Amino acid sequence: MSLTERAFFTELLSGLVLNPQRLRRGVFCRPCGAAAGGGPRFPRLEVVLRGEYATDAGAAPAQRFQQGDMLFIPAERRPAPLWPGETLLLSVLFAPSWLGFTFIDKRAGEADFRRRRTLEIPLRDAGELDYILQALNHLAVKAQEGDTARYLLLSLLHIGHGQLLVPLADNTPRSQFIYKSICTYLQDNFTRPLNREGVAAMFNITPNHLSRIFRREGSMSFVDYLQWVRLGKAKLLLQQYHLTVNEIALRCGYADANYFCRLFKRTFAMTPTEYRNNFS
Repeated sequence: MSLTERAFFTELLSGLVLNPQRLRRGVFCRPCGAAAGGGPRFPRLEVVLRGEYATDAGAAPAQRFQQGDMLFIPAERRPAPLWPGETLLLSVLFAPSWLGFTFIDKRAGEADFRRRRTLEIPLRDAGELDYILQALNHLAVKAQEGDTARYLLLSLLHIGHGQLLVPLADNTPRSQFIYKSICTYLQDNFTRPLNREGVAAMFNITPNHLSRIFRREGSMSFVDYLQWVRLGKAKLLLQQYHLTVNEIALRCGYADANYFCRLFKRTFAMTPTEYRNNFS
């Protein structure tokens, strides 16, 4: 990690959080058609520091932004950036275990960026971030712009600034930090269709690196850990709720109830129904 880049972004965000009057409004990216570019999708905050900025959402007219505008782009919306004139832009990307900062200096008539600076840092102890992003996603769907959106976006800048101020010295090895972050992510998202490749992309690592981390830091493989989380939740649902086996399978991330039943029996030597009968 470059200390020079860290110092640059720390100073840049310090100026923004100490002078919130410079940030006049919070706006949301319009829904897009096909996503621009590849790679994992994460929510993003873009702040126009100087000049003009625009985004192309497809069939709809381009959205145009001026100095002091804060644009929130939900993970599922990926508009193409446009550069109508001189632009200084700060972009903050919010991934599950890390933050990405990008500073862009774009001049009219120039094909490339005059300057482009980037930094990635681990995300530490920012549990409130998930709730702020959930609120912004809710407002984005309803296109509710105003003071609430502005204050929430300012909160994102405060979180980014706070993360930059966390001391670099850390006794937790990076692989252990990533392992714990992935385990937490799986526990929170086990109902979704998950696989090794998709989760690795979410954490900006390769699938093979993810497997090595689980071998080094854990007691089971990625697949076994995900299965352990899902089946543990299934046992809890069978004990406490009168849901059908199909419903429990779906709530635990298994689209195929027959596969869920076979897996459950192979793991616990009884069917889900037999397990439930032990608690009735």
